[in-house]
Amino acid sequence: MRKIERLDIAGTSLDREMAAISPVLDAVVRPHAAPLPGEALSLQSVWYRLMKLTNLINRPFFSRYAERYHLTINDARVLVTLACMPDAAAHELCEATGMHPMNVSRSVATLRRQDRIIDRRDPANGRRKILQLTPKGWAVCHAFAPDMERMAQFLLASMSPIEVELLSRLTDLLIARLATIDSRSGLPADAAEPAPRRGASGRAPRIAR
Repeated sequence: MRKIERLDIAGTSLDREMAAISPVLDAVVRPHAAPLPGEALSLQSVWYRLMKLTNLINRPFFSRYAERYHLTINDARVLVTLACMPDAAAHELCEATGMHPMNVSRSVATLRRQDRIIDRRDPANGRRKILQLTPKGWAVCHAFAPDMERMAQFLLASMSPIEVELLSRLTDLLIARLATIDSRSGLPADAAEPAPRRGASGRAPRIAR
């Protein structure tokens, strides 16, 4: 796989730069570039480093806000998501955050007890419960939103605009890929057995016994 070089986009169009590296992008997501079995157990694997990246992004939350506001990271995710998409139902929070329904349910119950969210019936659909932030919920979001913004700026400051755009597109690809997993199992389905190779005659080769 070719190394992606840092691109200077001063005075050029972002679209032209993206077109210039599209072959590299295709190579990155090409199926044959999938990790080998057992590679996830390596500290240098992409999978392991993505897991570490997630932990490092979340770490400042635990040091500054978890104890102060009596929140878990899942509680914070629900609050932030409701700030972005008011009037959401619980299943819509699951879809937006990628969280397990049980974790969303627990956070909703906790935040309701803390008077940070309320729920009401959707007047257009009596079976749908709409969740909303209360003034207390908004106050908590406004408290840690500036730090979230500073973290995002700090994280991406080491990258050029074209690299940020590439990262955004790759992230969308990974999210779309993971969205195909059966939510009940939490793991990808086993691959189907490969079809036997056929020779020039069109018949499957005979296996010596």
